[in-house]
Amino acid sequence: MKKIKNYVDELFKNVKLTREIIELKEELIADLTDKYSDLIKEGQSEDKAYKEVISGIGNIDELLKDYNTKEPNYIVNSSRKKTALVVSICVGIYILTLVGVIISEECFHAPDYITASILFIFGGIATCILIYHFLSIPKYKKQEESIVEDFKEWKKTKDKNKEIKSAISSVLWTLIVIIYFILNFFTNAWHISWIIFIIGALIEEVIKLTFKLKEYNNEQE
Repeated sequence: MKKIKNYVDELFKNVKLTREIIELKEELIADLTDKYSDLIKEGQSEDKAYKEVISGIGNIDELLKDYNTKEPNYIVNSSRKKTALVVSICVGIYILTLVGVIISEECFHAPDYITASILFIFGGIATCILIYHFLSIPKYKKQEESIVEDFKEWKKTKDKNKEIKSAISSVLWTLIVIIYFILNFFTNAWHISWIIFIIGALIEEVIKLTFKLKEYNNEQE
């Protein structure tokens, strides 16, 4: 509906149109138009449906602060820094685990159950740290039922999923390299073990597809 588009254009007239703002604006227009069409199908008049849709937008200024002020960016960056630190520590543990396995085997000729224990204990610790970190990230709670709050919830979820995918990718490829060296260290199967990287790429694509399907399902709810 052109009237809705004109109203949204007016809301954004003093806002710098970055890529994210344009995406936000287009999503807002589409969402408002869908809600308007649903109200018309329910039998409401055009004027009443328009007023109800517009009144349900909420405080657009609060949403724009997430894009235009330094404070929210600082908060997001702090969250990302914490995630980067946790992932870096866990990747370091994985690498040290590999070194520990090699040293115990080559220098101390430790039994297989010792090297396996080192692998599973320290690898398990790193994995548990990662799981705890991502499960402990709080989910955004809407302050009210409005379109603005819906968008804020969507943005926070999107940022969280982006961080998780990046961390999973880093850990996945570190584990693949570790498995590659351990496999060749014990079996000397260099001529065929390279296939593990192809498997890793497939696993990464499956993970990405899983997140995309989850995001699609959330949008449909």
